[in-house]
Amino acid sequence: MTDPVKRIFIVGHSGAGKAILAHTLAKKLNWQFIDADFSLTPTIGRSLSEVLSVDGEKSFQHCLSAILIHQISKENVVITTDDSIILNAENRQKLSEQFTVYADVSVSVQFNRISQNRPLLPVDDYQAFLEKLHKERDSLYEEVASLEILTDDGDLDGHVSRIIEAIEK
Repeated sequence: MTDPVKRIFIVGHSGAGKAILAHTLAKKLNWQFIDADFSLTPTIGRSLSEVLSVDGEKSFQHCLSAILIHQISKENVVITTDDSIILNAENRQKLSEQFTVYADVSVSVQFNRISQNRPLLPVDDYQAFLEKLHKERDSLYEEVASLEILTDDGDLDGHVSRIIEAIEK
């Protein structure tokens, strides 16, 4: 018999719906929802985006690793991560040892969601930028995933049910 799942990580591209999926899943399981992007702020007094802009990518990745290590010790939690957490091989190893859901999204749906809900990064061709990220990261997300869910259809209840079925096996 396998050990019961004690924590669930949700990874994926920006705009995949990680936060709403994790929040809904946590509520359904009566677990705590943790957005790892914000969990370090009280500890270091700065947001991850501030760490990235002031201290650079290396420091940012170090913070992501510290967040991951801290979250792995918790139980009965559903945790969303920064979309770049899988760029670090050690993070991928740690995530692959957990129950990790890859919330996948097509570039076209991702573009529509991001352009409606957030300011776009200052790049000339945002669609091409997203395609490049998918090419670089999709296989890394797949590498760590216990379960992959395409979120394009927005079927939140169906996605939550699939995750619950998977963890109960």
